[in-house]
Amino acid sequence: MAFAPDFVLGQLQDAYSKLEDPDPKLLLSMEIFCAARLESSQRAVFLVLVSALEPLAQTAELGPDVSSFVDECLNALHSASAIAVETKNSLVGRLRQLREESIRQALLRLARETVPTNTDAPRVIDDAYALRSQLIHNGVPDNLDVDLEFEGRAVAAVIRDIYASLLKQSLARPSAG
Repeated sequence: MAFAPDFVLGQLQDAYSKLEDPDPKLLLSMEIFCAARLESSQRAVFLVLVSALEPLAQTAELGPDVSSFVDECLNALHSASAIAVETKNSLVGRLRQLREESIRQALLRLARETVPTNTDAPRVIDDAYALRSQLIHNGVPDNLDVDLEFEGRAVAAVIRDIYASLLKQSLARPSAG
């Protein structure tokens, strides 16, 4: 059983409009998710679906021990006279980012927190994010036999479950990866 795009979009808009404090990142994620179906290839569909997750990732601090370690690294970098100023400036920004979890880690935490009953959700997201990286950096997956349509359905099912949780709604049709 399939639902017409207008029905699905209407359901999303209705649920979003009922939120007391709507999150613009959630709306952006839903827009990207819906746009995936407009892509002409399975590779593009998959990439857009995985990209719909990123606005939902809210990175968290990794704690005072990590922050202290990063401070030590920054101090060592500042005293390294053999490193060019331009390179130092670039490294400073990258080192400061280490105080927070990665986007990938934040997405795994999002899955665990929003859909705790779906024990496969973190694995599906992790696999999808790894496959996305392969496609972006190599143009093809490491495993040329991977079924992008199947992988896209799996990640779309998890994303739908996450949306339902964030919007405090039940799905009209249960997700099936």
